[in-house]
Amino acid sequence: MLLTNPLHDTMGMLDIDDDRFWWSLLLIGCLLSVIAIVSSDLGLDTHIRMNAANSEDGVLEWGHTRTVDPLASDPDYSKTIEPQFDATSSQLFFPISVAVIFTVGLAISGYVNPLETEDGTSVWSPRLPALLSIYPVFIFAIGRGYFEPIFATLMGLSIGIVGILKVSKRSTQAILLILSLSLILYLKGININTIFWFVIIAGVINNISQLIDNKYSSIEGNDSPLQNPYLMAVVTFSLVTIFLIVSGLMGFGGTLSVIGDYPLKFSFALFGSLLDVAIIFGLFGMMLWPFIVPLVKNLRQIRSYNVALLTSACAGLLSAIWVYVAVLWTYEAELWGAEWPEIMWVMGNNGRYISLLIIPLFALMAYTAKQFPEMPSIWSPKDKSKTLLLAIILVLPLTLATSIHGQTMWTDEAAEVLSDSMEDGEQFVFIHEPTLAMHWLYTIRTDLDLDGQRNITGHWRAPDSGWQDELINATQYQNRGDISSINFIVISPQVETFVPEGWELLEQGEAPFLNGGNQWSIWAKELPLAN
Repeated sequence: MLLTNPLHDTMGMLDIDDDRFWWSLLLIGCLLSVIAIVSSDLGLDTHIRMNAANSEDGVLEWGHTRTVDPLASDPDYSKTIEPQFDATSSQLFFPISVAVIFTVGLAISGYVNPLETEDGTSVWSPRLPALLSIYPVFIFAIGRGYFEPIFATLMGLSIGIVGILKVSKRSTQAILLILSLSLILYLKGININTIFWFVIIAGVINNISQLIDNKYSSIEGNDSPLQNPYLMAVVTFSLVTIFLIVSGLMGFGGTLSVIGDYPLKFSFALFGSLLDVAIIFGLFGMMLWPFIVPLVKNLRQIRSYNVALLTSACAGLLSAIWVYVAVLWTYEAELWGAEWPEIMWVMGNNGRYISLLIIPLFALMAYTAKQFPEMPSIWSPKDKSKTLLLAIILVLPLTLATSIHGQTMWTDEAAEVLSDSMEDGEQFVFIHEPTLAMHWLYTIRTDLDLDGQRNITGHWRAPDSGWQDELINATQYQNRGDISSINFIVISPQVETFVPEGWELLEQGEAPFLNGGNQWSIWAKELPLAN
């Protein structure tokens, strides 16, 4: 089978039917990833991981990011970040590691297509790797050292290996899917006991499903409902959604209990999450929208247990991510006392979690296109060529912007001033609005005392927490660290507060525009002597 067609650009347009177009796109995507690594600082979550990786037993030394007191931190109330990584102090460790693993994902994804040679050998195509390489979520994640490309690679391994090795056993695909999801849960820091029960329950459900399918298949003229991808997707999506919401309403599942505590806010967040996860980061960001209608139409005609299994996994994960993002927005809005519904805009990048489904979704497209060659797909767009080109053109500016304008920081400059001014064992307090305050506090620790050898301690206080009383009168509050003996105050940009008498301005600077601009300042109880 020929993978490239002769150039037939009769309208002055790029020839999307020529694989040279896709090789060029793949090269551009890889280049933008390199630029993102160079231009972007680490993301806030990655700073948390780095601090845990460079502390004893993976403990966050300056306190949990989810504080008991919504207005203050307590270093004695900490958390261990799992899994443990043997990370060095180099800030390139996470982005480069993510990029290297993602390269494996790109290589595997090239085999996810309907193309074969005459002897049935799988053919590598650059089309899906090219789309993955320009997906803004992966550029965003690679630059910041986030794990989304790793999650996508793990899901790609569970799909791609089956395609490469031509394995059709139901049990093999089920085992690979369960293994991939278990590794993803592990990397997300889920308790190992929870993962164990997930493996057991998922394995039991799959075995029971195979027995039911065998029973139906043994009866002549009967079609097993478990081989209907569309039906199984609807059933799985509905069951997962109902299970999660009911668990939350009944107070089970930790963070899920916020559903019962704030049902109206959660219901509103569900609509925002659907738009964010399924529409923006899903159909639009993945450039799936030109093909979704013909894909669903043809998928409804397929009868295959393996395809139904993959479709069910996609539907279940979509439901779980959709509900989880809505829960996260609702929970953190209350945790931080953030404005509603503005918190959904601040935390809108949570929709990136859907990226772990990108390879499975295109695998469904590949299998369906193989069964129905007349169906348009990225490997043979047919009448969707112009629409696919439009989808790529609409996404590319976002990819470019994400690559060039990565995470920006102002805390690195503040940390440098503190490093030059503080003695070992001293403490400071960081004044910041509650939203993501502890995350920003740990960005200071990254540049100030990442390995903890200087024994410096940072505290956080909200502007309206009454921190001045703690400072002046040594007033102690439960679930707050003692700040009566601190020597430095760091005030973040856009914070309005007053500094008690007797403190002198040590340094101030301008925050980057993407951080809102305005000035940050550092105050000292006693200005250090000039060298």
